[in-house]
Amino acid sequence: MKKIFFFLSSFFIAQLINAQADFIELGSTQYDMLDRLEIKLRKDSVLNFSCVKPYDRRIITTRLEYIDSLSKANAIKLSRVDKYNLDMMLKENFDWKKGRGDTSLKFKNLWGKEHRDNPFYFGVKREDFSFYSKLMYNFQMGKENNGNPKPYNNEREVFQWRGQVSKKVGYYTYATDYDMRPPAYVRQYVTEHNALPGLGYFKTNSANGPFNGFDVKGGIMFNATKGIDVQFAFDKVFIGNGYRSLILSDFSNNFLFLKVNTRFWKLNYYNLFAQMTNRGNASIDTLYPKKYMTFHCLELQVNKWLNLGLFENIMFGRSNGYDANYFNPMIFMVALGHQLGSPDKATIGLNIKANAFKNTQFYSQVIINEFVLDQVLKYKNGWWANKQALQLGFKAIDVFHINNLDVQGEVNIVRPFVYSSMDNYSSYTHYNQPLAHPLGANFKEFIAIVKYQPAPKWRLQGKLIYYKQGLDSAGVNMGNNPLLPYTTRPYDFGWKIGSGVPASCLLAQASVSYQLLPDVFIDADYILRTYKQQGFADVNTNIFNFGLRMNLRKREYDF
Repeated sequence: MKKIFFFLSSFFIAQLINAQADFIELGSTQYDMLDRLEIKLRKDSVLNFSCVKPYDRRIITTRLEYIDSLSKANAIKLSRVDKYNLDMMLKENFDWKKGRGDTSLKFKNLWGKEHRDNPFYFGVKREDFSFYSKLMYNFQMGKENNGNPKPYNNEREVFQWRGQVSKKVGYYTYATDYDMRPPAYVRQYVTEHNALPGLGYFKTNSANGPFNGFDVKGGIMFNATKGIDVQFAFDKVFIGNGYRSLILSDFSNNFLFLKVNTRFWKLNYYNLFAQMTNRGNASIDTLYPKKYMTFHCLELQVNKWLNLGLFENIMFGRSNGYDANYFNPMIFMVALGHQLGSPDKATIGLNIKANAFKNTQFYSQVIINEFVLDQVLKYKNGWWANKQALQLGFKAIDVFHINNLDVQGEVNIVRPFVYSSMDNYSSYTHYNQPLAHPLGANFKEFIAIVKYQPAPKWRLQGKLIYYKQGLDSAGVNMGNNPLLPYTTRPYDFGWKIGSGVPASCLLAQASVSYQLLPDVFIDADYILRTYKQQGFADVNTNIFNFGLRMNLRKREYDF
C-alpha cells in the first residue's frame, strides 16, 4: 500500500504545471454570500458552485471578480449590503485578485492604518514564493440555568498560514490550543461517546470539564494536469447544499485524506481516499486503531440551473492498512466489493440542487445503504435493512422583497441502522462521532433558519430545530447509534422511524453579530433547548453567550 501511495504521489508531483490555491474555510460567512449570488444569477452556469465544500479560493475569487464586473456594468442588481460583502470577500481572498502581489517583495503591516478596511494579515511575496498569516482568536462566555457551571470557549495561541511554493504548490495550516466547558447536554454527549463534538484528542479531569486540547489541520494542493486538482490534507469535507449533510458533514474530527478532483465538459468527479480513527473506549494515551473510506462523487451540471450528483462510499478496516483494490478511481465500488467478497459497508446516493425559481433554490439528498426491491415494496413490513435517508430543503433570498432577508427550511428523515455496520471499523463514524448527521439515525428533523443583514456590519439570525428520535431501550440496540453493530438488533421486522424509547428536542436560537473590524466580530446568542425522553424528567436548558472572535467561526452545538 505504501508503494502504491508513493507511486501515485510521485506521478502527480512530477506533472505540476499550474498555480494552486487553498480553500475557503468551512463555516465562513463567505458561503452565505455565495449562496445568495448563486441564486440571484440562477441561469448563469459560471456561478453554479459544486456540492463539495470547501471551495477553491482561486476559483471563487475569479468568479467574484466576474460578479463585481457585472455589478459595475449594472448587469446585476446588488444591494448595498451585498456590495459590501462582495468587497470584503475580494479583500479576504486578496492573494488571487488580478494584479495583486506582482511586486517581488510585499509586506503588510498588521497594525497599519489600512487594517480598518481590510482583514488582518501579514505576509511576504517574493518571486515564486508567498506566505501569508492571520491571527485567530475566539472567546465565548455564557451563563446556563439549573445551577450548571458557566459554559465558555477559549481558543488561543491560534494562527493560520497559507501561500504558494514555486507558484505550483499551495499550502495551508491552522492550529489552535483550546480550553472549553460546553453546555451540560454537550458534556453528557462527551460522557456517552468518549468524544468531543467536532474535535479529536482532548483531556479533562472531570465530566464537567473543562476540556483541553489542540485542533490542527493543514494540507498541500497542486494541479496534476489540465482539469485535475489534487489535495493531500488533514481536514474536513462537507458534501451537500443543506444545513445538514446526510452524506458527509463537518460534525466529526478532522481526518487524513487524498482528494482528486477531475473537471471536464459538464462534469466534476471527486475521488476521496481517507484514513480515519476507530477510538472506541480506548484511553487517551494510546495509539488508536485506524479505519478507511473511499468516496466517489460524480456531479453533472445538467443545465444552467440544475446540478445532479451521484455518490458512493465504502467504509472498511484492514489489519495491514488501506486495501489497494479501493485505489481504483472509477465509480461503482459496490460491484467491486461483491467481487472481493468483502463485508465492507457500501452506501450510494444522490444529491440534487435546482435554482428553479426566482430567488429560490431547492436541494435534496437521497441515501441508500441497502436496497432490496421486494422489501421496499413491502415497506409496511418494516424490514430492518430498509436503510434509507432523505433530505428535502429550500433557500429563499430577499424574502418579501426585503434586501438580505433570507430563509431556509429543511427536513431530514433517517431510518434505523442507516450508518451502522457489523463493527466500528466499517460503521460510518470517525473518532466515535457520526460522519454525517449529528443525531446518527432513526429520527425525523425539521429546521427553519432566518438570516437578516440590515446593515453591512450587522448580522441577525434565528434558528429553530425540532426532532423526534427512537433511542435504545434498556440497552437494546434500536438503530439510532451507528457505533453499535447492527447484528445486535433484537428482531428483523417491524422497524419504523422512532422505534425504541421516544425522545424529542426543540432548540431555538437567536443570534446577533456586529463586525467591529473586518473579520473581527462581537457575538451574542440566546439558546433555549427542551429535551424530552420517555421515562425521564424533561430537561430545559437556557443559555446566554457573549463573545469576541477574530478570523474564526463560532462553535455551536445544535443537536
